Parts: sequence; C-alpha cells; structure tokens
Amino acid sequence: MGDTGPCGPCTEIHYDLGPAADAIPDPDDARSGVNGDNCRVIEIWNLVFIQYNRGADGKLSPLPKKHVDTGMGFRRLAAVVQGKTSNYDTDLFSPIFRAIERKQGGPTGRRRVPPTSRSASSRTTSDAVRGLLPTACCRATRARLRPAAHPAAGLQRFGRQALEMKEPFIHRLVDAVVSVLGRRFPSRPAPRSSRAAHRVGGESPSRRPSTGLDLYAQLADRVRGEGRDHIDGGEAYDLYATFGFPRDLVELMAREDGLRVESSGWDAAQAAHREASKSAGAFGRGFDAEALEGLPATERCYYRAGAAGEGDGLRATARLVKAVDDTHLVLDRSPFYSESGGQVSDRGVITGEGFRFRVDDVRLVGDIVLHVGEVEEGSLASAPASLTAAVDAARRAAVMRNHTGTHLLHWALKRVLGEHATQQGSLVAEDRLRFDVAHPKAISLEEIEEIERLVNERVVENAALGTTLEDLEAARARGVTALFGEKYADRVRVVDIGGFSTELCGGTHCAATGDIGAFVIASEGAVQAGVRRIEALTGPAAIRVMQDERRLLRETAAAVKAKVEEIPARVEALQKQVKELKKAGGRQAGADAGSLAKELLGKASSAGDAKVVVARIEGDAKALSDVADILRNNHGAVAGLLAAAQDDKVLVVAFASADLAGKRVHAGQIAKLAAGILGGGGGGRPDFAQAGGKDATKIEEALASSRAAIEAALAS
Repeated sequence: MGDTGPCGPCTEIHYDLGPAADAIPDPDDARSGVNGDNCRVIEIWNLVFIQYNRGADGKLSPLPKKHVDTGMGFRRLAAVVQGKTSNYDTDLFSPIFRAIERKQGGPTGRRRVPPTSRSASSRTTSDAVRGLLPTACCRATRARLRPAAHPAAGLQRFGRQALEMKEPFIHRLVDAVVSVLGRRFPSRPAPRSSRAAHRVGGESPSRRPSTGLDLYAQLADRVRGEGRDHIDGGEAYDLYATFGFPRDLVELMAREDGLRVESSGWDAAQAAHREASKSAGAFGRGFDAEALEGLPATERCYYRAGAAGEGDGLRATARLVKAVDDTHLVLDRSPFYSESGGQVSDRGVITGEGFRFRVDDVRLVGDIVLHVGEVEEGSLASAPASLTAAVDAARRAAVMRNHTGTHLLHWALKRVLGEHATQQGSLVAEDRLRFDVAHPKAISLEEIEEIERLVNERVVENAALGTTLEDLEAARARGVTALFGEKYADRVRVVDIGGFSTELCGGTHCAATGDIGAFVIASEGAVQAGVRRIEALTGPAAIRVMQDERRLLRETAAAVKAKVEEIPARVEALQKQVKELKKAGGRQAGADAGSLAKELLGKASSAGDAKVVVARIEGDAKALSDVADILRNNHGAVAGLLAAAQDDKVLVVAFASADLAGKRVHAGQIAKLAAGILGGGGGGRPDFAQAGGKDATKIEEALASSRAAIEAALAS
C-alpha cells in the first residue's frame, strides 16, 4: 500500500524452492530468505486486509466498508507446482524456447541453449512474443501498445542484434505461442492466418530493404556523413507515421549510434499529422459541458417501427429543454442519430411556428443528445413550446444503405478471405462506406469480384432485417459478431440480416437488403501492416460508377477501333506493336550513331599513331555515350571528347580506346577539365567518363582545352 490511503494488515505466502535454487543467509532456516534478495524463497501470494485509511498525518481511520486485496503470482505458482526453480522452465515458456532454438539451429545446430540456463535474450524474446500474438486481434490492446513501442518492429530488431536472426522469425513462433495461450484467447486469428499476418505485416520492417531497420540505418549514416549529431525530428517521425517505428524505439536506436532525435521537429511533425488526420465530421463548434449538468436524459427515437423503436425514426414532436448557446440545443426527444460505431451523425431541421434551426451535427454527451447548428428563422428566446425535429430523409436513407452494405461486406469478406478477416475500423457516410479488415496481403481482383458477387446476391434476395434487444452474454453465446476489445452494455442491440449475418450494432439500417440497390467496391489498399482498407458504394452512387466505367469502355473501344469484348486483345496487340517500333527505333538510333561515329572519325586529327575526336554534336546523354562507345571500341587507337547542349545544361562524354586508356590518356581527367570550364563537375574511368556543365557559351572553349590536353597526353 502507499504512504496514505486504504491499508491494513498483510499476510504473505512464501515457498522454499530448496538449496539448489539459490543461497540464503542461513541455509538451514528458510525464514532467513523471506523478502530477501534471493531466488530460493519466493513470495507466491499476498493478502492485504483493507480496513483503515491512513491520513497524511499517519492517523488510521476505520473504513466503512472493508475488503481483502489479494494478488497471486501465476507464473511463480506454476513453477512451484511443476517443481521448477525458474518461471522460464515451466510449460508456459518451454514450447516457445524450443521454437526459438529451432530457429537458431535446433538441438543439433550451432547454438543449442541448455533448458536450465536460458539466455537473457531468449527470455526477452519469449516474454515479448507472448504479448505480441494475442494482441493481433485486439484493437484496444494494440492501440495501447502502439504509442509506446511497435511490438513486431522492436522484437525483430532485438532478434537481429541479440539472437543473430537476420531473417524474419516472429511468424515461426506463432504455433508455439498458440499452443500455450490459444485456449485463453479464443478470439485470436487462426494459427495459419496469424502466421501470415506476422510474416507479411508485423515483420515487414525487416523484410523490405527500403523500410524499417534498414531505412533507419540509411538515415543514421546520412546524418553522420553530414557531420550532424542529431536526426531531424520530421524525418524521424516519418519512420513512425509511415513504417510504424515509435518515438521511444527511434530514440533508443539513435542513442546507440551516438545520436539524438530533435524533439521539437518530432512534435511539430506529429501535430501536423494529427491535424491532417482529423475526421471531416469532427465538431468544429465548442460548448460548455458544465451547462448540461442536471439535464434529463434525451429520449432517442431514431429507429423505425419494428426496429427496437417507434414511428419512422425520422420525425419526432419535441420540446426545447435548453439552449446551451446559439448553436447547441437540447430537446426532450430526438430522432437524430449521433456519430457512433463508424456511422456519421444525422442532419436535418428543428422547426416550429416562426422558428427554424438547421442541424449540422449531433453529439451524444452521456445520455443527452446535443444538436449542433444555426438558427435560420426566429430566435431561441421566442422558440415555441412544441417543436418538430426532422432528419434529412434522403441522407439518412443513403447512410442506411451503406451501413447495411457494411454488414454484408463483413460477412462476404469472411466467406472469401477466411475467419481472420475481422473488422478493424469503419466509416459509414452518405456518399460511401469504408471498411478496414485484418488481412496480411492485398486482396486480389478475383477475390474482390467474388466479394461483390456475394453481396449483390444478398441484395437481390431482398432479405429482411430484424433487430432484437438481448443480454450481451446470451448474444455472444449464440455466435453474434462482436468487435473484440469494444465495450458493450449488458443489454445490446442485435441486427440480424436474413439469418446469415448477425452483429451487435446500434446504428440505423435498411428494412431489407434490396433497399441497398447495388454494391460495388471502389478501391482496396493498405492502411498499415496486416490491415487492408476497402471503400465501396451502394445505391445510385454504385450505379453511377458502373455507368461511368461502361462509358469509358465504349470510348476506349472506339479509340482502338474494336468491340468492347475485344479491348484486351486489341490493347495487347498495340503494346506488342509499340514494343516492335521501339526496337526498330533503337536499331535506327544505333545505325545513326554508327554513321555519326564514322563521320567524326573522318574529320579526326592525328596525334602520333592515334586519332583525336573532339566535337559538338546533337543528342542526349545516351546518344553521346553510344557514339563514344563505337569510337573507342571499333576504330583502333582513338581518344576524344563529345559535348552537347540540352535545355539549360551541357552534357560531356570523354573516351579513350583500350590501348590508350590509363596509359597515355585518362578520360576521367579530360571530362573533369571540360566540366570545370563549363561550370559543372564530373569524372569517371580512364576509358569512359561523363560530366555536365551549366554554361553553354563556353562549349567551344571546353572543346579546345580538351583537345589540347589529349594531344599533350598522346605526345608525352
């Protein structure tokens, strides 16, 4: 207990593991090891009989309600029961250790770790992976862990450094962790899906050379190369925002490299990222929450008749309870749905005689519905006693289509991808639906088409939707889908679509699946490691997309002079034709380069037994290189320099045949000389070098100096 607050007498249970475990002051008296610095006499249970409150002055005051505070060390108790001297030697860890050893080389491999003396590195890895795998399906836990440390990134990094595991290994430990913890985490992904998720997603920072640890190493090398002792905070934050490396991990790696992360830059980048990530539906108007204290709960009536509510769910007669200010109203009854569970808030109007208030947003503060908007007619002071709250029916209908479509999409994803395809987030708006799903890789075109087919089949069936209010545990027991990590009340609303989709949901829905009209997936992509994002459209929006795509097909067919069904074959033929033309163009360019080389050689000057070719020609860098290659490889002893002006820069190529290169002429030095005159830089090998400059007016001077240098070199 603390220095102040609830407290009471304490009793502890200690267990003597025996002399083999550790030394104690008196080997013959286990009591000498109690609460000592040893591993022989360990505490396995603690009981505190809470009955007093200790004040700041040390005075103990009896508590009106007393209780027992108890704590047991489960791992220690397991070691005692199994006769082990270390928690790490119990069956809570041994399967994971064996998996680590197999990855390191196995019992017959080069790095066998004795079971009774597990390395600190293996213990750290085992502890970390036990915590990592169960959180794969828990959004709440994953969100809690992510700001502190990216579990897979940190563990993969530790495996590289401490265990010498250069390749991804977390996915190879999944089966071992599942064998230990599987029954305690029934909502975790199936072993195969979890292995794939950690191989493709969680371990991606070390899997791709351009990301994760390698990306950090490149950044650190560049910083040191620039002579700096710190990493720019914005660049460091990119490691987190893009690749999942959190601040403490980046700072740790920087310290190990003798660097530091610029805090102000990180904070600024993080603030900018948060600002850019704010939801478009976020509330822009502030209010005084204390003004709502003491107000009665709002009666919410946004469900239609037969859907755990009364009426059409779009209109309600109400009275004004309080105007918090000119933009925030509280009614006694409201049909307006407040943003929750991914579904956006309703919009509409509140009207009465000589009064009209436009509702732009809705907030639920406790049990009070707060209507956010502006007075368009009359004033709050003269608002009538009886008001009509009316939701924008067309917008609500569009939202309901997308919400019911979201449930069908979730059902279809599990059918096509597997039971691991659980919801990781969603947005249900009037113009689209967005669904984040747990899946380790991109969803293929064939899978997308199958998902669309399944959803639209259910739409055509026009299956009825039913809703019931049930006890949470009873609903879960009968297999109703609940989001892992979400908090639910004891009584929950179950949305049942045709008996094939049952989910806990408090949002508004269609009366039947046929109301959706049509469903089409507009896009699919990655959100983060192991999570894919799908955006889809329903109703008129889906039909517009299909019509637009059909129009594009017709226009494309007309452009390539083919029928719609012949477009793929026609495009393939055109691509083949373009490829052949490029080849022919390349052959022609080669022929042109050969002709130009022959022409230049005919105009070349002589320096002893060698030819000197220095000229200004037309062309790009490739053209200069092609001519230079032909000259130095096919025409005896020759050296020279070619230059060309392109846009606002000058290109230079110097060359020398094999019998001259490095012996009498160094092309790199000639190119450097010319570039210096042209206001640029460059260099290269003795036989071939490229350079560039900025001053085209000095091309002739550069050519003359290069010729003189080459001739001087050949004469020596």
